[in-house]
Amino acid sequence: MKGYDKKMKTYGIICEYNPFHNGHIYQIEKTKELTGADHIVAIMSGNFVQRGEPAIVDKFARAQIAVRNGVDLVIELPVQYSLASAEMFARSGLMMLGALRCVEGISFGAETDDLDALKKCADAVIELSTVENLRPLMEQGMPYPAAIQQLVALKYGPALSDILNTPNNILAVEYLKAIKLLNLEDQIKPCVIKREGADHDSDVPSGNIASGEHIRRLIDDGEDFSPFVPEDTFKCINEYDDHDLLCWFENYERVILYRLRTMSPQEMFNAPDVDQGLANRMFQASRSCNSLEDLLEKIKTRAYTMARIKRIIFNMLSGIRKDDLKVPPVYGRILALNDRGTDVLKLAGSLPENKMSIPFSSSLKDFLNQENKNAMRSVGMTTTSSDVYVLGSRNIRPSGLDFTTPIYFNKIEGFVSELPADLKTTAHAGTPEEVAAAREADRLEHERKLAENGGISMTTGGADTAEELKEEAPTEE
Repeated sequence: MKGYDKKMKTYGIICEYNPFHNGHIYQIEKTKELTGADHIVAIMSGNFVQRGEPAIVDKFARAQIAVRNGVDLVIELPVQYSLASAEMFARSGLMMLGALRCVEGISFGAETDDLDALKKCADAVIELSTVENLRPLMEQGMPYPAAIQQLVALKYGPALSDILNTPNNILAVEYLKAIKLLNLEDQIKPCVIKREGADHDSDVPSGNIASGEHIRRLIDDGEDFSPFVPEDTFKCINEYDDHDLLCWFENYERVILYRLRTMSPQEMFNAPDVDQGLANRMFQASRSCNSLEDLLEKIKTRAYTMARIKRIIFNMLSGIRKDDLKVPPVYGRILALNDRGTDVLKLAGSLPENKMSIPFSSSLKDFLNQENKNAMRSVGMTTTSSDVYVLGSRNIRPSGLDFTTPIYFNKIEGFVSELPADLKTTAHAGTPEEVAAAREADRLEHERKLAENGGISMTTGGADTAEELKEEAPTEE
């Protein structure tokens, strides 16, 4: 029988799983092979992804598929960070892994597995990405990625700057930057896995591995995508497709035009990653365009990439402002887990707090604390974005899914484990004595609730009790 083991090795993956495919399974298995990890935590984008589009199926379904295919615990990356730049996406994801305090490393894919070269590139980017260096190039209309690559080439030569030619290498560099800038080098070790098969956004599959972009195109065109995804993904997407629940960017056309046409230039300027020139451009384009495609063409320039414009639009729809990105993650929302995932939560809940510690829970209701304005604000953005998200399918679903959808728990046969009380961990701040006192108070409060409810623990997810949650979950076959 397996049980709780403090000697477990946990690695994290920051991901989107849009959709979860065979390449993701390869990464998980390779991570375990290279590192000896026996627990995998995924920090996953919610209903909107970093390329500025809706995920084709919702976050709850994608989290469930991930747990059924090798991930042990899925935690949502809040929407304000999943709809941010690659730098903010990576940084906030690392913060959340660090906040668990029991994650020993991060695994990520790249076009190269030369970790030393990637680290040198990350150091160069940190050194050169100053306002003084970047401003002259960006004022000429050069986007940030091209500007930083040129700076690296000028000082360190093409061998190093060429690393920044490919999307996964760029994201790998951002992870390494975040580890260094957050002082996590002693806590979280990087594991780089060379991408096998199809390149990012490639239309050419390799064996049973295809890019997420290619798989989405096959789905959109009604063609067979089954060779490139696990059975769980295939069944889920077909089910969503049969009920017209797949979400696509173009389905938001009227919602987007309505929102932009009712905003002032100043309101647009308040959104993340928007300067005054772009705000004016978007304001004029929204009033003169006759379609969503026309809107994007009128806004797009060399300086404003399509992904950036789309991210900005969904930030506007979700009410996300510049100031929201100045606040680090203040909680972690659990979307799905198995017995090994409960091990991670229990260990995280028993470790000493530090400056990165945040609470983790299966329910947003646990973070609705009037005294924590940042948490309240983050919950508001999450629920608004989810209510916007359900408008992107042909068959529109009800709002409020964040409060009505139960988390997924996968019971592993032969595994002895118990869910943490109320499926949450609580991080306390203060001296060791103050933390100990706060934990004792939590324990007494939990015992009081148990007594009031006849020995039954109240949960925070969609199921009524922790035991019911277990009974609802299928066993591994």
